[in-house]
Amino acid sequence: MKNVLIPTDFSESAALASEYGVAIAGKLKTGVTFLHIISTPVEWKKIPLEKEALYPETKAAIGDAKDKLFKLERKAEKAGVDACTSLIFNTGIEEIPRYINKENFILVVMGTHGQKGIDKMMGTNTQKVISRSTVPVLAVKVTDRHELPRRWVIVSDFQEESREKFNVLMELAGNIGAAVQVLYVNTPYYFAESPEIEEKMEKFLTQFPDSRAKKNIINAHNEERGIENFLKTCECDLVAVVTHGRAGLNPLFRRSITERLINHLDIPVLSMNS
Repeated sequence: MKNVLIPTDFSESAALASEYGVAIAGKLKTGVTFLHIISTPVEWKKIPLEKEALYPETKAAIGDAKDKLFKLERKAEKAGVDACTSLIFNTGIEEIPRYINKENFILVVMGTHGQKGIDKMMGTNTQKVISRSTVPVLAVKVTDRHELPRRWVIVSDFQEESREKFNVLMELAGNIGAAVQVLYVNTPYYFAESPEIEEKMEKFLTQFPDSRAKKNIINAHNEERGIENFLKTCECDLVAVVTHGRAGLNPLFRRSITERLINHLDIPVLSMNS
């Protein structure tokens, strides 16, 4: 059974991400895995037990992390969600994308901090996690809203290269019970006429006849501005973006858009790499 992965640094935003992750897992009828990374001055797993006393601060930090992970696990299980924990020692950010795989996880839910957003997530730059993840990544900022987002807008270029990942987001929204709108941002350098855009949207949505997703087109100088302007006209509480890293496709839909949206929006941002 695939789990929802929740990397945590035990911060306020990570706590909210944990709430969202557990709630989503409950809707998906799956479990959660809480992941914490702790830096150690030596390769902790290889030192003898008698030498651990030489590093009292590290030993105390490990004990504290285990206690906090246990509390998260118990809280999830009280909510009716199976939970497990993983504590990784002396591991850099480069290791996390290798930990995330679509065979074990269906979604990653992470907290973000302050106006710098993902630059401080989990104490380091986890844009690498978002850009390399093979499963959707939901980035959550601190907010007074603790209800699970139920009004999604999915933004895509509606190119064939994006269809598979668009389908993943649509299926995830359907399983959670979220209402969906889809959005195309029509920019000057990649301008297309409305009938052409609507035809592409319709082809993407034919696989989801029960979704009743509303199709939207907005004209803007760039995709980020278009999304922000669209959000002023709707009551959406989550933005989902299909991004890619391929040259030759609309660069506004490359992975850097995720970082800009997380930094500038107050609502959760869900990213899916194609």
